[in-house]
Amino acid sequence: MNLGITDPYTCCPVYETGSFSLRLVRMDDAADLLRCYSDPESIPLFNSDNCHSDFRMTTLEEMERCIGAWLGEYQTRAYVRFSIVERKSERTIGTIEFFTRKLGQGGEQAEAGILRLDLASEYEQADVLSEMIELAEQQFPQHFAFSGLLTKAVPQAVHRVAVLQRLGYHKLERSSVLPYEDYYLKMKD
Repeated sequence: MNLGITDPYTCCPVYETGSFSLRLVRMDDAADLLRCYSDPESIPLFNSDNCHSDFRMTTLEEMERCIGAWLGEYQTRAYVRFSIVERKSERTIGTIEFFTRKLGQGGEQAEAGILRLDLASEYEQADVLSEMIELAEQQFPQHFAFSGLLTKAVPQAVHRVAVLQRLGYHKLERSSVLPYEDYYLKMKD
């Protein structure tokens, strides 16, 4: 591990922007998160690639089980699932999952930061998306070692695609290395 990086699995970081706080998801987020994960406009935008669920929740119990699974994955160091808390209302409006994985083959391998960003549909706006993605670009390197940031944006996520393009991400083609569609990559400077 890079000496300049603090381990996010020993002590989960908390991040703040002008409008939002990001912290480790917790069980008392369930009611707020159910609004996001049962939102029919949000569900098609979620990234459930390589997951056991499509994150379509209909009951508080389903949401609590999902949060329990996310916390279990955190304990095994698989990924961190952050709750996005709107500072003004103190409501949890979505989540960010982050982890790193090697991508590429042979000598071409690089460590990629994988960003999953799930928001309630009313927050799927350019200003919120920019704030979240820029936070990940600027703050996550303090806690995760990666050479590029990879995230998914399906074509109907027009605000997300536009923000990613404006921030310098380029769309990747599906391949044996990345067998999924609609991913965008930005290499770190």
